[in-house]
Amino acid sequence: MRGSGLLATPVKTIQRYAVASIAVGVAVLACKALAAKVSGSAALFSDALESVVNVVASGLALYALVAGAKPADRQHPYGHAKVELLSAVATGALILVAAVLIFQRALGGLLHPVALAPLSGRLGAGLLLNGAAGVVNAVWAMVLMRMSAQARSPALAADGRHLFSDVLTTAGIILALIGAKWLGWPLLDPLVALAVAAQIAVLGGMTVLRSLSGLLDEAPPPAITARVQALVRAHAIGALEAHDLRIRQAGPASFLEFHLVVPGDMSVMAAHEICDRIEAALKAEMAGVVITIHVEPEAKAKHHGVLVV
Repeated sequence: MRGSGLLATPVKTIQRYAVASIAVGVAVLACKALAAKVSGSAALFSDALESVVNVVASGLALYALVAGAKPADRQHPYGHAKVELLSAVATGALILVAAVLIFQRALGGLLHPVALAPLSGRLGAGLLLNGAAGVVNAVWAMVLMRMSAQARSPALAADGRHLFSDVLTTAGIILALIGAKWLGWPLLDPLVALAVAAQIAVLGGMTVLRSLSGLLDEAPPPAITARVQALVRAHAIGALEAHDLRIRQAGPASFLEFHLVVPGDMSVMAAHEICDRIEAALKAEMAGVVITIHVEPEAKAKHHGVLVV
């Protein structure tokens, strides 16, 4: 039985991005909260409330990254990487709570409509503040999504997806409120807030489901499995077959295991060399992978899976 693994992106680098995400979130929240207060708009209030979730989500992401970076121990022999998935589930749940709060505020606006402030006055100032916050969010969302893909971090990915959704929400709110003022439709303000609630509720649900699939060790896409099989077949020359191949993802780490059948008279050293070749090929394409290979004699062959000869 053999095992090995490596990390693609330094943990400290990922953690610095999480800290920066909190700082950006606080700045954006302050800007949007001021916009909501100045304008008195239910839609801008909904946008500010979503930013509260952003800050909390960024804090959860940082906690998950710090906790997930702890080395394996006796109680957690596979490490703590799944903390990131738990953090993403919590983020999704917070998004759903924000959706409920926005819905309540919007419903009050529908039942008790209030005229919008002048576009050239308080409403215009609020929209400008919200627009500036949206630009900051857009830039940071792109940075987080790029880093999450490189580091394979569910926590940063959840944070980035939420920020990107927030950018679309902000743009939609600004356009809708300008239209509502020009058309003289004050009810459009709470209606937009309801649309925001529905949109982030969908996002929250998707975030929870996506993270739960990782916690349940869902199999990777068929293309990844096929590529692993091809690499094993190409570098297992001297062996007979590989079967019972399984892959699971836990945050930035992947766990791969399979049984490798070799001729019964093959020496331990020769089997060891085959395992080394396979591991080197897999690590070259799968950063952070932890590989476990169980070597078996020819009598254990199942004649399916990856047939080498």
